[in-house]
Amino acid sequence: MQRKILTDKDDFFCSNIVDVSSYDELKIANSKGKWARGPWLARDEDKLKVKEETGASIRCFPFEQPQGIKACLMTGDPAEEVAIFAKSY
Repeated sequence: MQRKILTDKDDFFCSNIVDVSSYDELKIANSKGKWARGPWLARDEDKLKVKEETGASIRCFPFEQPQGIKACLMTGDPAEEVAIFAKSY
């Protein structure tokens, strides 16, 4: 029973997460009720902008981070981390 619940949760999570590389993509994913995963530089003013404009906030920084430097979805500056954004209900 517990294994089935865990499998269902993993399937739901994986099917509802979208990889994004820009703020516009984050807004689109968020408007569809999806979780957005993208490179993040972690600046407070950008985090507040996301929260104010979309209602989404950072849910977590996954333990398994992609290798290499990516461009921050907000600024385009080099970002080493990926964050997951979603609305809190």
